[in-house]
Amino acid sequence: MSTADKLLPGDRDLSLGEIHVLTGPTVLWFTVFLLAPLGVVAIYSFLTYESFSVIWEFTLDSYTETVLSGTVLSATALTVGIGLIVTAITLVFGYPIAYYLRFYLSEKGGILLLLFLVIPFWTSDIVRTIGYIPILGRTGIINQVLIWIGIIDEPISVLLFSPLSMGIGYLQNYVVFMAAPIYISLSQIDEDLLDASETLRGNPVQTFRHVTLPMSLPGVAIGCMFTFVLTIGNFSVPSFLSGGQGTISTLIYDSVNRGLRYPDAAAMSMMLLLMIFIFVYALLRTVDITEIAQS
Repeated sequence: MSTADKLLPGDRDLSLGEIHVLTGPTVLWFTVFLLAPLGVVAIYSFLTYESFSVIWEFTLDSYTETVLSGTVLSATALTVGIGLIVTAITLVFGYPIAYYLRFYLSEKGGILLLLFLVIPFWTSDIVRTIGYIPILGRTGIINQVLIWIGIIDEPISVLLFSPLSMGIGYLQNYVVFMAAPIYISLSQIDEDLLDASETLRGNPVQTFRHVTLPMSLPGVAIGCMFTFVLTIGNFSVPSFLSGGQGTISTLIYDSVNRGLRYPDAAAMSMMLLLMIFIFVYALLRTVDITEIAQS
């Protein structure tokens, strides 16, 4: 007879009540601060706009005339492309960082250095982004140093307001969101498995390919989720470092800030959310991220 079968009816009710008490605050928080706001945004996406006012008449105009317009579709393609490219670049930089912190430093040292990557987040996102202008600009520090040491004769304009400057801004912002989950996943790898691979005459490349990499995939998937979601929703980098290229986040800001077009902004927000769901669903179909929690 199982433990559950031995419980009296009162004990079962008490256990169920304890579960409700423990999960109640989480469910309430999730409902009030996530589901309810999303519901409001969804409702606004079907409303009508006229003369800086929202009219409570349900329509599909925000989707048919705004979301499916050429400008928004182009911005959508650009946003998805930037999200995928930034995620890939961040993975290229974040995985070696996590690997080094895990296997070449002590546990305390790795965690300490990982925390140092969080220090830039003590300042505003906009301040961090604008700070690249005096560094990458034509009269910025990099150009001035290169001219002073004689490497170039005139400033390099491609450093700022270009895909390069956007990549730098995104990488600085989100490399920690890629490295941290990978580091956690690598930390859960049993050292005996690595020793067993070495005992079976597996070289470092084979050990990494057949042991380390497969067991770190849950962390990679979580890092990709964080990076992609934060990138396509970022407003400061495309606004200050892109040189005028519009993404979905900038279009949403312009719709609200310049015309109070809340239905259009809500419809684009729902499309942005759909893009996130598709990306996350594809990752979850590929990698089982529950392994990192079970470990």
